[in-house]
Amino acid sequence: MESAKRYTKWAGLFIILSMIAGILSVAPSIDSPEYLSLAAENPGQVITAAIFQFIMALLYLGFALVLYPILKQFSRRLSLGFLGFRIVASTLVIVGTILLISILSLSSEFVEQTPDFGQTFEAFGKLLKITRDSVNHGFMVFALSTANILFYLILIKAKLVPRWLSVWGILGAILSVLASVLLLYQVLDVITTEYILLNMPTAITELVLGLWLIIKGFEDINFDEDRSDFLLA
Repeated sequence: MESAKRYTKWAGLFIILSMIAGILSVAPSIDSPEYLSLAAENPGQVITAAIFQFIMALLYLGFALVLYPILKQFSRRLSLGFLGFRIVASTLVIVGTILLISILSLSSEFVEQTPDFGQTFEAFGKLLKITRDSVNHGFMVFALSTANILFYLILIKAKLVPRWLSVWGILGAILSVLASVLLLYQVLDVITTEYILLNMPTAITELVLGLWLIIKGFEDINFDEDRSDFLLA
């Protein structure tokens, strides 16, 4: 029992740390309409955001790897889907990190070039910016939310946490998927009240789940370290 709780505590810690990393990965200069000039003026801010975004990708993956041995005991198919979509989401976060650094490099070139090349830089910058937003806030959130839905379905089946928490998690994930779809169709922008509100239930659930796993963990699970397997207590 103590071994299993140790693993779930790590999972809860990964959730909290990933939320902190997500906050620190925000680069206001990149999200500004004047990103081509502001990014070069704030390189430290952009590089710091990229570092924390990369850390966030590792935490997303770490969460899935820590819990997979537990979850597969209740549904191997759902747990594989959960792990697979987490891997996809983590990969997309890393792609978004590369695009972030690319925008910084483009911004540095933009401020050093003559105005004659301004329109070319603006067109290329817009392409990079749209691609990054689609990867980070569109496809990545879609993959992460799909993983979360599978995760909460396993929790409901196994009764490892209160049912209300799992149901709320599924509803929040569905709203996040909706936000991603609306973003991809350019109905919503990233920095809008509507987009933030659609993702707020997921953020609240992640915080509650993270604290729950740290404080209480999963119920009625025992881990036999010699067999490297999780068993019902």
